[in-house]
Amino acid sequence: MITCTLGEKKYTVDFVSGRALREMEPASKMYGRLVRLSQDATEGKDVSQEQLTVTDALDTMVKWFCILFNNQFTPDEMYDNYPADRLMHDIALALMAVQTQTTEVLDTFPTIPVVQEAEQILAEAENPEVTIPQEA
Repeated sequence: MITCTLGEKKYTVDFVSGRALREMEPASKMYGRLVRLSQDATEGKDVSQEQLTVTDALDTMVKWFCILFNNQFTPDEMYDNYPADRLMHDIALALMAVQTQTTEVLDTFPTIPVVQEAEQILAEAENPEVTIPQEA
């Protein structure tokens, strides 16, 4: 089961549907463009002629993420309730898992940042009776 918590609401799907696989191409291509642009910019290449906006990229990827959860929530609900620092990372994670057919790695969204997860593991190892509450 895969869960996504948006604000006070929790949404679940038991499996990734064929529709999510079928409809992933625009989001996958958009993510590929973003990665390529980022690499080109890092290498000092001129990317000023690229016709890509953050809004277009986000809208395409968020729309697919909603499909992944059988449209139980809208893109606006996602924009209003999903942490900005996890948004692109988590959608990319879901895209890659579906694309490579390794969806069993998908569990809970938003994901926990690695630093926060490491702190939680260390705290539990030092004192197994104390747990650090996860951010909702």
